[in-house]
Amino acid sequence: MNILSLKDISLSLKSGPLFESVKMDIDERDHIGLIGKNGTGKTSLLNLIAGLVEPDRGTIFKAKNFTFSYLTQNTEFDPSRSLREFLYQGASTEIRILNQGLTPYEGLNQGLTPYGPHGGSQRDHEGQPPISVENRYFALLRELGFSDFDAPMQYLSGGELKKAALARALAPYSNFLILDEPTNHLDVETIEWLENRLQSAAQAFMLVTHDRWFLDATVNRIAEIEHHTLTLYPGSYAKYLEQKSVELASLSRSENKRLANLKIELEWLNRGARARATKSERRKKEIEAMRASLIEKPAPAYAFMSQEVRLGKKVCVLKDVSLAYGDRVLFSRFSHEFLPGSKTAIIGPNGSGKTSLLSLIAGLRKPTTGSITLGETVRLSFFRQTNEAVDPEMSILDYIQEHADHFRLPDGSSLDAVLLLERFGFERTFQVQKLRTLSGGEIRRLMLVRLLAESPNFLLLDEPTNDLDIETIERLEEYLSDFSGSLIVVSHDRLLVDRLAQDMLIITGKGTIERFTGTYFEWNIRKQQEFDTKPKSRQIESASQKQKQPSPQSQGQPFTLQTRKPQSTPAKTKLSYKEQKELEHLTGHIEQMEQRKKALEEAFQRPPESGSSLARARKEYDELCRLIESELLRWEELADRL
Repeated sequence: MNILSLKDISLSLKSGPLFESVKMDIDERDHIGLIGKNGTGKTSLLNLIAGLVEPDRGTIFKAKNFTFSYLTQNTEFDPSRSLREFLYQGASTEIRILNQGLTPYEGLNQGLTPYGPHGGSQRDHEGQPPISVENRYFALLRELGFSDFDAPMQYLSGGELKKAALARALAPYSNFLILDEPTNHLDVETIEWLENRLQSAAQAFMLVTHDRWFLDATVNRIAEIEHHTLTLYPGSYAKYLEQKSVELASLSRSENKRLANLKIELEWLNRGARARATKSERRKKEIEAMRASLIEKPAPAYAFMSQEVRLGKKVCVLKDVSLAYGDRVLFSRFSHEFLPGSKTAIIGPNGSGKTSLLSLIAGLRKPTTGSITLGETVRLSFFRQTNEAVDPEMSILDYIQEHADHFRLPDGSSLDAVLLLERFGFERTFQVQKLRTLSGGEIRRLMLVRLLAESPNFLLLDEPTNDLDIETIERLEEYLSDFSGSLIVVSHDRLLVDRLAQDMLIITGKGTIERFTGTYFEWNIRKQQEFDTKPKSRQIESASQKQKQPSPQSQGQPFTLQTRKPQSTPAKTKLSYKEQKELEHLTGHIEQMEQRKKALEEAFQRPPESGSSLARARKEYDELCRLIESELLRWEELADRL
């Protein structure tokens, strides 16, 4: 069933059009990946669908029961609010209803209420009151490792903030989910958790991501914005690449033919006034159109580059290095030597100390104990996870010239700042733009240009793919693959890590750092094998934080975008009579427990009669929370098969 249609949608900014005459129909089971270069309007299109932006032209048709939930790329929050309060600041239909003070039935009468696990009508779920969004939210937070739901937002790390925003987007009932860069700032384990969840999602969704593995594993359609036009491709991202390569090969052949025809026509046209006079006006216009289209043809693809500087035998030596914050020890007495030409990945959960370790190596922080020594020939450059503070009124050209006026290239030649920027895809007319006008991806690409202009031979990269489009990531990958110096990279992009890294440092989050020689997926195979050899009770404990069905990469299957086939969604069996009765019982029982939980919360606001009565109430409250979580998971499993 069609839930959303875009008809001839156009949107422009002051700098020009983003996209024109966009047409797209979205079905209730579409899982769409939206791709395109930075600045082409991907986020703007998501905002249009969410109703946050109005189109210049065209119409958006939504089904009567259309409901959505939106994870924005940048999470705004009030630091004085609690995690619990953060829930009610989300962009979703259900949260909007609650904030308006409407009951589910009042919202339904206004065509707003997402009634049931994936939307629907009151009749579909007659007699089954919905599970509160707060409890759905808390269940997701528990899966993501949270326990204190009243913790102030100001104390959350970047990764924790992203997890909270993700739970806030997934908790509300909706039949359309919008996700803008959902994997940014997440650790690999959480990305795999989200990947598994989306693979089995019954609702439609549209996502923007630069994580190619994640994209290929979760979508069944690709929507590409290119040259102000939206083009749809059926199938996974791997299937899109196959279709795109055929399309570009055909385009190349037609371009060659068109160039040959134009050359003949121009030679004829330049023979003289007599020849031009006998040529029809229509044909002359066709020639001029061909000439114009060639002039407007995109510039050749740029490639990242830097001058190679000799690197001696000694690069970086860590001896008995420890780092602690108060009583919390991130890692202790770690020794390691980074060799010339080595490419090492650092992985670990959010907050385990990956960025801190890079900062120690870069000399921006002192270790609690131990020493770090760099070789005499080392030229270290550190590309940080967060953008450096810059003057927003500075132009692109000024930003580069502030570093230097001339830059050495690998072949020994020299370029001034203007030509260097052109080499990296910043056209001369674009170089006068203020930094505040650039997209996040354009800022990151500009910072990469400036970093590589330093001619480093020891590169530290902390989440280098954040905000970059897929094309830029692929070019960066090519550069780093051929980089002759030493490289340390922290990234949640599993494909980039697997292609680049030969060695792994795994920060466990338990005060130790483990070493592994091999690729990311070889390490993942070993991790899965270790999991399989655990006692069954410990397997259940470990698996409770993940989805039931492991992803392909956790099973150690190799990944090649060109050859991987999209996975078929397993057929869902209908509920048996016994399961239908179980679902009805769970709905009522959970509702009763929630009412009791609310009564206890209200009682906690009043002075206790005695210490023993407060202890009993606390024990009952904790048990209720545990039971609600357990029964809610079972309820969602059954409700998903309705």
